[in-house]
Amino acid sequence: MGHTMSATKLACLFVFANVLGVNPASPEQRLTGVWLTEDKSSHVAFQPCGQEDCGKIVWLREPVDPETGKPWHDKSNPADALKRRPLLGLAILSGLKSAGDGQWNGDLYNPLDGNTYTGRLQTLESDRLQLKGCVLAGLLCQSEVWTRVVP
Repeated sequence: MGHTMSATKLACLFVFANVLGVNPASPEQRLTGVWLTEDKSSHVAFQPCGQEDCGKIVWLREPVDPETGKPWHDKSNPADALKRRPLLGLAILSGLKSAGDGQWNGDLYNPLDGNTYTGRLQTLESDRLQLKGCVLAGLLCQSEVWTRVVP
């Protein structure tokens, strides 16, 4: 009987999500784990953020800003109100939606320059992920490869 109840709840959730225009991601469509950035300066953990997935900074190789002697903040952000946000815990990948075949689309925020880019992520292997950020409708793009550190 408990199994039937769970199946009913799952079916209701699926119907509700489709009415709202949201397709719940199946486990194989979700990005998971903790990843080391290409320059080895930070770890990013993927997790659900509302209806979509996001990637948050969870570790910094150099957690203290040498200029201030305090933890790093989002000081390059163009919005004054956001400059005081700590980098640890900051979502730098947001609105991630599965595009199928181990690919996701979303927004990539670069705290080094304070800009947000249209992005695409693609698994290359089970432990490597390529990120590609673009501007000017995809005319200028830059990519890097991250390595999984925790499943």
